[in-house]
Amino acid sequence: MQTRHRIAVLFSLLAAVLVIAGCSSSSPKSDAPLPDATTLLKESQQTTAAQKSVHLQLNVTGTIKQLPIETLTGDLTNVPAVAAQGKASIIAFGQTFKDVDFVVADGNLYGALTPGSFTNFGPAADIYDVSKILNPDVGLANILATFTGAKAEGRETVNDVGTVKITGTVPANAVNGLANLGATGDVPATAWIREDGDHDLVQAKLDPSQGNSVQMTLSDWGKTVTVTKPAA
Repeated sequence: MQTRHRIAVLFSLLAAVLVIAGCSSSSPKSDAPLPDATTLLKESQQTTAAQKSVHLQLNVTGTIKQLPIETLTGDLTNVPAVAAQGKASIIAFGQTFKDVDFVVADGNLYGALTPGSFTNFGPAADIYDVSKILNPDVGLANILATFTGAKAEGRETVNDVGTVKITGTVPANAVNGLANLGATGDVPATAWIREDGDHDLVQAKLDPSQGNSVQMTLSDWGKTVTVTKPAA
């Protein structure tokens, strides 16, 4: 009986040690002071500027007449040439088309308003130039580089990634350079930057006018993207 009692006590102590160890392993990170916002933005900007591909989820809240998109999910690349493919809900001809397959190839935008039947809508830049997102001079890297009044607000988990949420403002020319959002002054902006590793940009949000915003959630940075040009 004494042996059994000793074994039971030993297991109880072991369980207590494991519980304490489990709690302490995550505490230091969550309780640690937030990183400097300006430094984190600079590190993320350098990482973003060097990237050649990304998976993008874009959501528009409210109405931005210059951007006829409600949602977009797709893969983008700029090597060996600018290309993209995915699905989007777009506003065209006075109505909304849901889950439209799209492809950007050879500078043109192809869309299947009727499933499986692609139409060449001409230069992508005339409608929505997705290539700008990866362009280090006018894309997301430039958005990060032009933040002013940056403040680290806290830690948040986005798509299972631990991030630091940073708020600030971005000048109108940087916002409209990324996409014509009709910005006329400094735009409130939020960036969620991965706290560890290379400080990838995980999510970004721009609010060009009251009640209207564009949010981009980013993943699979650097993943190989292969786009097939439609026959149309």
